[in-house]
Amino acid sequence: MNNQFYIGFFVGLIAPIIAFAVYILFILDADLFLQIDKIIENNILPHTISLSLLINLLIFFMKLKTNRDAAAKGVLGATILYGFLIIVLKFI
Repeated sequence: MNNQFYIGFFVGLIAPIIAFAVYILFILDADLFLQIDKIIENNILPHTISLSLLINLLIFFMKLKTNRDAAAKGVLGATILYGFLIIVLKFI
């Protein structure tokens, strides 16, 4: 594996977290930790993670369009890892 795969994987892991935080802080203009507590309390964490992963779709296609296939594979790998996390959260 080359370095671009790991960069894409890291970006794929961090981008949904940043997108979620930006949405809560700037769009909803709410307290981040209070909203996370509400999400966990209402048992909608898997749904929220799924929606946060939409940013990875944009990043994945941008990487493909610019011929950075190794980085796109890394983003895809991070998305699959999040998918396993969602499955675990859904059935626990």
